[in-house]
Amino acid sequence: MTVASDGQSPAGSMRRDLATAYLASATRFGSSVIVSALVFRFVGRAEFAMLALVRGTIGLLNYTSLGLAPALIHRAADATRAPLAAMNALPARQDTDKTLSYFVPGPALESPLARLHSTAIAIAYAAALIGGVATVLYAAWFDTLYRVPAKLREVMPIVVIWIGGGMLMRLAGDASGAVLQIRGRIALDNLLLAVGDLLWVALAGASLLLAAAHPPDKLNLIASAFILSSLVVLYTRIKAAERETGIHSPHWRQIDIAAAKSLLGYGLLVVVAQLADYLYAPTDYILIDRLLSPAAVAFYAPAVQIDSGLLLLVTGLSAVMLPKAALAHAGGSTRTVRAYYIRGTLASLALLAVASLCVWAAGPWILRLWLGNPMPETQAILPLVLIGTTLGGASAVGRSILLAVGKAKPFAISVLIAGVVNAGCSYVFVRYFRWGLPGILWGTVVAVVLRCVFWMPWYVLRILRADRGGAVGGS
Repeated sequence: MTVASDGQSPAGSMRRDLATAYLASATRFGSSVIVSALVFRFVGRAEFAMLALVRGTIGLLNYTSLGLAPALIHRAADATRAPLAAMNALPARQDTDKTLSYFVPGPALESPLARLHSTAIAIAYAAALIGGVATVLYAAWFDTLYRVPAKLREVMPIVVIWIGGGMLMRLAGDASGAVLQIRGRIALDNLLLAVGDLLWVALAGASLLLAAAHPPDKLNLIASAFILSSLVVLYTRIKAAERETGIHSPHWRQIDIAAAKSLLGYGLLVVVAQLADYLYAPTDYILIDRLLSPAAVAFYAPAVQIDSGLLLLVTGLSAVMLPKAALAHAGGSTRTVRAYYIRGTLASLALLAVASLCVWAAGPWILRLWLGNPMPETQAILPLVLIGTTLGGASAVGRSILLAVGKAKPFAISVLIAGVVNAGCSYVFVRYFRWGLPGILWGTVVAVVLRCVFWMPWYVLRILRADRGGAVGGS
């Protein structure tokens, strides 16, 4: 039986990777919920509102990642071919060790990946520096941009810097995280991320228990706990990746200009696809406010949050598929990539369908428990939201496959076109068909069906069939 480099079977490795991926997703979501609840209950509503505002608006820093992680995974998968080819060229060892190792240590064989890692770290640090300047400027103008309570005006700039700095540290660690994933250390990377989120919760709770401070100072402590936990995540990911490539900081002699251009070119396509997300819910908010009423926004917002929560069910699976599909494709195992796509998509579809039915049935109870109101207007549009969630979420594995095999450009184009279709159809359905709030959701359903139900399966399977001529049998 073929075993992975850590001695586990492929099936056992997949189960472990998926379990830790969902753990990382759960801790990321759960840490935010828990810390927000702690601030609301034990610090104050004003501090809660400001923390939510900072975390909600400073999320734009995510784009400073430049799509580096998926770009590096795609390129690093190709970089592993040289070590594999060299390993196959070596004379067979006459020993009793039956464990197969997919990677060979040694500077000569590691150098392509090491150069790529060094180049990616340099880009990540440069992007983080630019993001740091933007964060400082945002902090300086924060009380000008927003209405900040008087008691928090002095502390909010430093809170913005702590939160923004923490996000940048986590993004800077993505280069090392991508190396871990491509080297089969997906579970380790997921655990490091999960530990960082749990550490933030622990430090935030400790600061509330041990520090006898005024509410603004407590908010400052909680924000500083975030940047401290992020520093731990960055350091541990760097050290873990160093064991794989020998690189812990940019080695200027190893920076490859051609590789840097390739990483940036591919990563920027990923960023374009991410920016297209603003043609969905954010654009829908604007259309609802302009074409219907501000009150309708309140009916739509809970449905969008339910949608975001359900999508967490497939983020773990799609995250694991990206490095695994990249490695399989780089090794010529197109059958394996095809199996990943079909099984992963069907599993995502089934998981989201069951979860959506449960949410639909329990909708009144969920909304009453959550908001203290059954929100009949939200319940009325919830089925359309859940249809879009199920069909759109099931395409997450397809997204990972396309990025893994180097098809970021067609993916970005498809997302942009679908976003325009969503905005256009939503406008027409509300402005001319007079469908009201459901018209907004019907626009999303049309866009999702066209891209995720029709285009995505056709395109993914077509490119995999085209690659089959030079493919190696799947494992």
